Amino acid sequence: MRWDIREPCPSCPYRKDVPVGTWNRTEFENLLASDEDPMRGGIFGCHKYRHRPKEERRPCVGWFLDQQRRGMPSIQLRLAGMFGGQEAIDFNNEANDGGHEIYSSIAEMCEANGADEARFKQDDDDWEDER
Repeated sequence: MRWDIREPCPSCPYRKDVPVGTWNRTEFENLLASDEDPMRGGIFGCHKYRHRPKEERRPCVGWFLDQQRRGMPSIQLRLAGMFGGQEAIDFNNEANDGGHEIYSSIAEMCEANGADEARFKQDDDDWEDER
């Protein structure tokens, strides 16, 4: 993993100025599911680097800022930061919103994009019927 970007990219789903509908609702549902358990959830990667080899991928800065605001609940992020060397330390200290308004929570971002957290958390049979 690389730590060389410092602000959310132009189509980052955490930015409020990115048009709703840019991302598929299932992306947000997957993020909600991953965020429910910080022990199992992975690092939400920047979509621009999704198809690159693992060592060339970058974390989503919007996601990281949300994690930072919540005290770094993701165990995977903590471990990656511990072993990321100086580049990870610099990223932690320098990541910023780039002057863009960012959603105040994952739930707010997901709800704005059609993935309602309350509906998502219903039992699996009910949720399956709503797809």
